[in-house]
Amino acid sequence: MPTDYDVIVVGAGPAGSAAAYSLAKTGHHVLMLERGKEPGSKNVYGGRIYPYSLSELIPEFLDDVPIQRHVSKESIMFMTEKSSFQTSFSSNNPTNHGFTAFRSEFDKWLANKAIEAGAELFTEIKVDDLIIADNVVSGIKSGDDEITSKLVIAADGATSILAKQAGLRNDFSPDSFSVGIKEVIELPEHIINDRFGVRDNNGAALVCVGYPTKYVRGGAFIYTNKSSLSLGLVIEGIDLVSHQIQVASLINDFKNHPDILNLIDNGNVIEYSAHLVPKAGYSMLPKLYNNGILVCGDAAGLLLNNGYTFRGVDLAISSGIAAAETFNIANKNNNFSNSTLSMYENFLFKRNVLSDLKKFQKTPKYMKNPRLYSEYPKLICNIFENLYNIDGNQQKLIREIVRQSTKGNISSLQLILDLIRGANAL
Repeated sequence: MPTDYDVIVVGAGPAGSAAAYSLAKTGHHVLMLERGKEPGSKNVYGGRIYPYSLSELIPEFLDDVPIQRHVSKESIMFMTEKSSFQTSFSSNNPTNHGFTAFRSEFDKWLANKAIEAGAELFTEIKVDDLIIADNVVSGIKSGDDEITSKLVIAADGATSILAKQAGLRNDFSPDSFSVGIKEVIELPEHIINDRFGVRDNNGAALVCVGYPTKYVRGGAFIYTNKSSLSLGLVIEGIDLVSHQIQVASLINDFKNHPDILNLIDNGNVIEYSAHLVPKAGYSMLPKLYNNGILVCGDAAGLLLNNGYTFRGVDLAISSGIAAAETFNIANKNNNFSNSTLSMYENFLFKRNVLSDLKKFQKTPKYMKNPRLYSEYPKLICNIFENLYNIDGNQQKLIREIVRQSTKGNISSLQLILDLIRGANAL
């Protein structure tokens, strides 16, 4: 039966645009529908993109991709109200450490690549429903309009309505999401270079744990752009409610911590945004395919947070490429059934999307441990506070300082068990 399009892609984020580009460049008739005013206008993320999947999609991407800085310096800071302990790593070869970018620029650039390849894009279009008959998806509904296709690719974000309508996931639980908030703080390029110890087009990434979230589950981040900083927090949504924490006060207190104030002083906030961040992990992923439909990117829950790396855009792009490969096989066989589209998972494993999520499947449960955000940041800062505190009394050995710092706060057995669980999960 003839259709209006070969593929309808709902959502022009990295996953949707990667799928559309892959399909359009091989001559397929592709329609992209974006709810925002333009691609990237309603997307929020921390600020970093790992480039390996983009390099596969567009080998010459460095010719014109809107990069802010290449990340060459990585830091993790454990914080209390009055102290902090920071570890740092720098690399003179940060090829695979990622780059910072603005989604409003990056998403528009990638969507335009799909358009140049032959895809059609319509913005400010709300997809209300799927066309489904006999458990087969054959297109989408938008208002009174119906558009048919051989395949629908749902790349409609973390709260994907289409995945639910296709019967691929159940209702979300309050524990399914964290809340992300972000500010962009304008600063001159030379000041950013001086404060973060970088130069030229290199940049820094800083992750902060403990005080920024009032010691509940979550963390803070700062990424350097060319002439601004992306600063934000990610915190468990249910913890915000149970601890009656105000998001605005959190980010203000974080910014006023002496160690952070030194980095952002005299900066001008030019952007504020908030977003839900899916965090289910491998064991809680929805089904990723059904008759006539595939789910990509955030809509599929393809995010990986293991505490020291935060990945989303790279996995989204890989999933878009995998979706295009799946379509090619299904189209060749003229079979878009559930059994044929199951090849999608094979391609996701081949690209290490599901492989990495599966490998770190214990991580989400481990990251729920409240001690990681409360006792341990305080313990680390307390140890180094005492290590460098010379007050005229008899100086203690390091083991004495560690024993004294843990006494009454955390048992040796609990510490050992957490270390073992961390080694197994991370």
